[in-house]
Amino acid sequence: MPKQSFGDISCSIARAVDVVGQRWTPLILRDLFAGLTRFEDIRRDLGIASNVLTARLDELESHGIVERRQYQTAPVRYEYLLTEKGRDLYPVIATLVAWGDKWLAGADGPPALLRHNTCGRVTTAKTVCAECGEVLDADTTTATPGPGAMIGPGTAVIGEFIAR
Repeated sequence: MPKQSFGDISCSIARAVDVVGQRWTPLILRDLFAGLTRFEDIRRDLGIASNVLTARLDELESHGIVERRQYQTAPVRYEYLLTEKGRDLYPVIATLVAWGDKWLAGADGPPALLRHNTCGRVTTAKTVCAECGEVLDADTTTATPGPGAMIGPGTAVIGEFIAR
């Protein structure tokens, strides 16, 4: 059964989930950010079925998140490189890591640490206001209608709430 598309919902979260929210896709992105670019390396790392990995990489390529480049001719083999659009997903992945480390890491602690190349220190993602630098969280932000807002499927209730 084909997945239901969220692409027509007037919601940036729905549209983003439509592209990167399938099972395995965030882990594929994690591996690409970690420097794994070859199909077989990603497949082996994740233990994912080849047909599933092919489908996810094809989807990411169709959305311009990765580009496929041939690195071998006999047999033909490709590597998958993040595009600018794909690299812009890094804060999303880093924020998922931070949440997982805080709430799901367990007694042994986080399985991986993020080191900031500029200062050399171990760090964690933090979402801040692009205008003033203050931390953004559920208590310091309010959703308001944007220029593309419309009430419709997937936004009928929240659209009316936001419009108030």
